[in-house]
Amino acid sequence: MAAFAAVVRANTSLVGELSARAGIHENALRALVLVSDTGYSTPTEVAGYLGLTSGAVTNMIDRMSAAGLVERAPNPSDRRGSLLRLLPDGEAVVDDYRARYGAMLRTVDGSHGGELHQVLNDLATGLYDQAAHAMGDRG
Repeated sequence: MAAFAAVVRANTSLVGELSARAGIHENALRALVLVSDTGYSTPTEVAGYLGLTSGAVTNMIDRMSAAGLVERAPNPSDRRGSLLRLLPDGEAVVDDYRARYGAMLRTVDGSHGGELHQVLNDLATGLYDQAAHAMGDRG
């Protein structure tokens, strides 16, 4: 548990530093990565992913848009909604994020016999399983 807690704290520290470097809030960095991963996202998807209210996400998107990181495009599936897409400056922030994580993960993987990918996949599966069990325990 101590090692896992240390990883969580170190990740929080890195996300904090990368978001500060980009001049954005940590949640905005997470939102940019989500939009990059999906190609586009709706504000509702961002709110659900981050666990924020629609008002908080609207304000965050307004700031990211003003900073030239994302653009709102009409949603062809919902004429009242919009889709978020990364602009080049937003892509640069995500590229920096991925480059730093990628370099660190390759280094750790190389020093542990190339098994890190499987370990992380097993860890993610276990966390999702525990979340599903916890949700079942609530109901």
